[in-house]
Amino acid sequence: MKKKLLTILGILLVTLFIIYNVGVDIGSVHLGKQKDDIEVNNHYDIKSSNFYKQFLSTDQLVVVNLWATWCQPCVEEMPMFLELQKEFPDVRFATLSIDKDSGKLKDFLMKNKSLPDVTLQNAAYRKAIRNFLENRSEKSLIYTEIVPITYFIKSGKVVKKIEGSMDKKEITSIIGSLK
Repeated sequence: MKKKLLTILGILLVTLFIIYNVGVDIGSVHLGKQKDDIEVNNHYDIKSSNFYKQFLSTDQLVVVNLWATWCQPCVEEMPMFLELQKEFPDVRFATLSIDKDSGKLKDFLMKNKSLPDVTLQNAAYRKAIRNFLENRSEKSLIYTEIVPITYFIKSGKVVKKIEGSMDKKEITSIIGSLK
């Protein structure tokens, strides 16, 4: 009896371990490790990315907002960034999502007028971009899932980083000081 109970307990633990580390879909519910269908193949040479060509190989001030569709403060900031984009045509604005589900991200971007989101066109370089933004080595795997974070880039270098939501007055002041 004890042996049978230990066997069942062992099988249960192995099953839970597999579900936790691999993930499983039961109907529309996903248990365990979150799928990341955006980041399928990682490339670490950021200079080969569209992001580098569009935003880092310029002397213009660049503002990159790290966000997610499930982050209410992030979504609330989007209209402000759109206004700022119109007010500061000489500043480049972009967003980079940490969402892991490309379907949800595409749906959100289709339904909401938002800044140019560089996530999908730079999917293979997303880790490299985030490592660049955080000044970590190219192949670093450790990064935060906290959003929103706004990065200010000048001449290909991050010169300022703000964690958390920002109001229009604060970001306008920062842009003015960096131009």
